[in-house]
Amino acid sequence: MKDLHHDHLVRFYGACIDPPNCCLLTEYCNKGSLQDILENEQIKLDWMFRYSLMHDIVKGMAYLHHSDIKSHGSLKSSNCVVDSRFVLKIADFGLRTLREPSGSLEDDSDSYAYWKRLLWTAPELLRMEQQAPPEGTQKGDVYSFAIIVHEIVSRQGPWGKLGQISLQPRGKFLLILFILLTLWRSTDYELEN
Repeated sequence: MKDLHHDHLVRFYGACIDPPNCCLLTEYCNKGSLQDILENEQIKLDWMFRYSLMHDIVKGMAYLHHSDIKSHGSLKSSNCVVDSRFVLKIADFGLRTLREPSGSLEDDSDSYAYWKRLLWTAPELLRMEQQAPPEGTQKGDVYSFAIIVHEIVSRQGPWGKLGQISLQPRGKFLLILFILLTLWRSTDYELEN
């Protein structure tokens, strides 16, 4: 983990794995998570900034996919953080067993956190249930990225109401819709609608 260096990945410095005081030491990104930024209506997002955020995720994801880690497995807007220069960096990769001890979320299907994390999970991984690889898949990361793109465009969370967004000019919306549909079709399943 310490050997992974990329402009769009949060830098990992170390970990304490002595229970009950387990913690990770990583780079601090003072602008908060992408989810925080998208939920803050005081922050105006022009289209160049939105494209930049999407581009940063693609760069970080491509690096992860070509590294020994192979996939993120839990990519979502709260795992994307923004530094002081408004560079987006992907966080929480590669140490899933430290973040979620065996069975911590899997066994608690009544918890809000359990269901919320599934909002970014690809349908084919949801169908696999217990057989799904805990580290995720590259195709699953692409699906998660498409959900994040929807969040960036709509600013309404992972499954906000599409009918209520107003995008101008229409060409930008059609371009993003095309990108989303292409990403969705490139996986092992097809959209039902």
